[in-house]
Amino acid sequence: MIILLATAAGLVLWSFQLMRSALRLREASLIFAGTLVALSAVGLVAVYLLMDSCMGYLSADMAPSEASPPIVVQQQSLVPSDRSSEFRIL
Repeated sequence: MIILLATAAGLVLWSFQLMRSALRLREASLIFAGTLVALSAVGLVAVYLLMDSCMGYLSADMAPSEASPPIVVQQQSLVPSDRSSEFRIL
């Protein structure tokens, strides 16, 4: 995450430098280049955020306390009653 933020900050600073040069030299191509660099910084952060949420969803990263408890099915046995031929459930 820190590398991503450093890269995005570097791209934004480079974009500002290109824009300053464009205003000083009155070059439209440098304005266009600065805009593209700024958009690439925004795209870099957007893709990171999308992939982060997607990978979290795919890995199903749940803490054990948040997980639902296991379902336990108990089998009931039928045992004949002492007095008659009836069955009772234990």
